[in-house]
Amino acid sequence: MFNSKLPENANTNNLDRRWQDLYRIGAVSCIIVVILLIFAVIAFLIWPFSVGVVPTTEIFTLLQTDRLGGLMSLDPLLLLIELITILPLLALYAALKDVNESFALIALVVGLLAVVLVVPARPLAELVWLSDQYAAATTEAARTQYLAAGETLLSLFNGTGWMVFTVFLGISGLISSLLMLRSQHFNKTTAYVGIVSSLPQFGFFIPVVGPLLLLLTTIGGMIWYILIARTFFGLGWNK
Repeated sequence: MFNSKLPENANTNNLDRRWQDLYRIGAVSCIIVVILLIFAVIAFLIWPFSVGVVPTTEIFTLLQTDRLGGLMSLDPLLLLIELITILPLLALYAALKDVNESFALIALVVGLLAVVLVVPARPLAELVWLSDQYAAATTEAARTQYLAAGETLLSLFNGTGWMVFTVFLGISGLISSLLMLRSQHFNKTTAYVGIVSSLPQFGFFIPVVGPLLLLLTTIGGMIWYILIARTFFGLGWNK
């Protein structure tokens, strides 16, 4: 299914130089993703994820008394990271299309859909606005209305969009990693790290174990992006 049509002696000398700028952009964006993932882990330790843990009133209050801390507790770095991963997804398609263009395109489209789905799953600006309106409300009825709206938005953090995002992200990474096994550009280590870090995402729904699996995915993802960046640097500046 993922068979390559390349000759056995294919190497980077066959590189299509039309994509070199994309490989360079992909390399730099991979490094940025790794840095942001490290910051995300540190931020989680400082500002633990508050959705589903503390009441909506406390989230609104925190957004008023500590805007930065309140926002960080809503996991904004995830949204930023996923938007940046659009660039590595495009570069991966360019690097893997010679292995199997159909599956490389599927991995790209599914990955892009995952990015689209995560945007409404992190309604940060809307929550900040509701928090401001809640703080400025002069009647109990108005405060109750804003709280209800806030609870509705907070439900999106672990809603259908989030679930589909997680599954689609795992599918995209898994397909790309399997293609890497037959690629002339990526080594087997990169492929296996990608497979191992993608599979745990499909168990995110398991109680108690799910968050641990997502943590393992995050750690594995850091290593995978570093390995991918190394390959992209080689492809982007190959002479």
